Amino acid sequence: MKIFLVRHGMTEWNIQQKWQGTVDIELSNIGIKQAKNLAKRFKNENYVKVYSSSLKRAYSTALPIAENINSKPMVVKGLEEANVALWNGYQINDVKTRFKREFELWSNDPWAFVEGVESLAEVQQRGVKTIKRILAENTENIVIVSHGLLIRTIVCWVLNLPLNQHRRFMLDNASVTTFEYFDNRMKLLSLNETWHLDLERIIHPKTVEEEL
Repeated sequence: MKIFLVRHGMTEWNIQQKWQGTVDIELSNIGIKQAKNLAKRFKNENYVKVYSSSLKRAYSTALPIAENINSKPMVVKGLEEANVALWNGYQINDVKTRFKREFELWSNDPWAFVEGVESLAEVQQRGVKTIKRILAENTENIVIVSHGLLIRTIVCWVLNLPLNQHRRFMLDNASVTTFEYFDNRMKLLSLNETWHLDLERIIHPKTVEEEL
């Protein structure tokens, strides 16, 4: 069984390098094109269900993928992005200067308590629980559309990496990361596939998660 983890398409806040967390931002025009190209990429895959975070940018990315199998995305609580209410709307460099102490604490301690910011360990904990619940319901290939930080923590869990190592790999908007699930084990097959975005030469500005 394969699990395709997809990061949502680009938003205007992504382009502006703003933290968006659980703010319900829509896809940008680029993000809409990316979602369409993801649908084209998945026409060549066998999958039976598409799951999505409840946030619009994830659901709008999942929708054309689900249309390939004459279905609609199944919204699952627990797939949402990290809650970073303290930093919502700020550019990453502003956060690093204005909230220097809080950001350093959050970055270096997975269980750091920062008022208004969900710790990376908490994100991973709910993400892993949600993924395990989804896996328990399926035996065939599935697609899950979620968010940058959550997917990064899942990759760290599968590879048994410390959470602060999530900065060591890229995870672009509208990328596909694929796992194989067999005999209760997860194996990483591919990370951050973006070849499908070249179908229409879509530009890709750097986003907040890539600058952490």
